[in-house]
This record gives sequence, structure tokens and C-alpha cells, in this order.
Amino acid sequence: MDYELFTEVGIEKEFFLLKKQDTPNIWDRIVEPKEYEFPADVFGFLVELRSEPWMHLNTVKMTWDMSKSYWEHRADKFGMELVDMPYMVVPKEKAQYFFDKYNGNSYTDFTKNIYGTKDSHHLGMFFENDSCLLTAGMHVHFSMRDKHCSVIQFSQEQIEDIVKNMDDAFKHEIIDTKRIPGEYELKQHGFEYRSAPCNVDVYKTLKVAFTNLRRVCKDPLNKELFNTIS
Repeated sequence: MDYELFTEVGIEKEFFLLKKQDTPNIWDRIVEPKEYEFPADVFGFLVELRSEPWMHLNTVKMTWDMSKSYWEHRADKFGMELVDMPYMVVPKEKAQYFFDKYNGNSYTDFTKNIYGTKDSHHLGMFFENDSCLLTAGMHVHFSMRDKHCSVIQFSQEQIEDIVKNMDDAFKHEIIDTKRIPGEYELKQHGFEYRSAPCNVDVYKTLKVAFTNLRRVCKDPLNKELFNTIS
């Protein structure tokens, strides 16, 4: 039986929101996004900006550019800036403040890893002695729908294939920014790749994501044959 398959990609990029001022310590410039009504990570120290998920790379990129431009302008009006810094080392007390204020213990970690690694970027916080590493990532959402717009679930083999190839494409960026390879999270409409740092190139990210998604959907080992929209 033939299917008409709609493959979709969307991105979610995390930023630090920083005051535009000189301070001895960069962490003193961190602004809590929710205090200025920015879309925020649940743990209180990151802005989260999203594209619309769509079937075509240029459309996703356009919606991303519009979102980024709007929130950059808003930040500038308040004397702040969005900074795509993949990590920041802060004093333990600073991170503990965010953890306690935003109830870090109350959120379940749904992150999975194709290599079986137990650590994850669920909290975006890695405590060590008197300091803490705060991290910001680029999350890539993958989904499939049929011609009736019903969600088609990915097999575990398909997920692992895409995650591994995303890891390979961003191997050096992952290593350089202390990210954990192999991370993903199952979502209602597909899954999300979570190992890339926030400062990877958006166009490259989308190109790699669409290439791998469409390749997996056309795999001759799949039980069904798909006519993927290009």
C-alpha cells in the first residue's frame, strides 16, 4: 500500500538573555526571561525561541528568522540582548537560585539516549563543587504525517538512525561545547533531537535534519513505500 507522507522539521533554540552592561562577572548580566514575558525554558534562565514546523526548509527558516528578529528587537528595547552562548559557568549559588525558584525537582526527565548515557541536558545544569555549568541547546523536532494529517510514529530504528547521523554531522560542535551525544526525547507528534549546542548554524541544522529525515523515510528496508514530498 502506498502512502503520501508529509515530513516536517522544526527547531527550538535556547539563548541567554543578558543585560547590555559591563560587569566583572558575566553571570551577573543574566536576566530571567519570564520577568519580561519572553518565551522561556521551565528552569528560568534561558529564552526558548521556536520556528514553525513545516515540510520545506525555506519555510521553516523564514518563520525562524521572523521569530528571532522580533525577540531580538524586544530585548534591545529593554537594554538587553539574546546571546547564543552554548554554556556558562556560574557560582553554585546562582544556579541553585534558579533551581529552587523554578522547582527543578518537580520536572520528570523524559530524555533518552541511544548510547545509554545516564546524564542528560534535561535541567541544563551540571553542578560540580562550588560551580555549575549552565547549558543552552538547539533542539530539532522531527515528525511524519499521512495525507489525512494523522501522525505516523517513528520506529526505534528510525530514531536511532537520525540521532546518530545528527551526532555525526555536529560531532565537533558537540565536543567543543561539552554537549552529550545521542540525546532525544519522544514527543506527541514525533521526537526531538537534543544534543546540538545552541550556536550551531541554523541553515546547516535544517539541511542536515531534512536530509536525514527524508532518507530514513525512503529507506527500502521500511515495510511501507512512501512518496515523500520534496
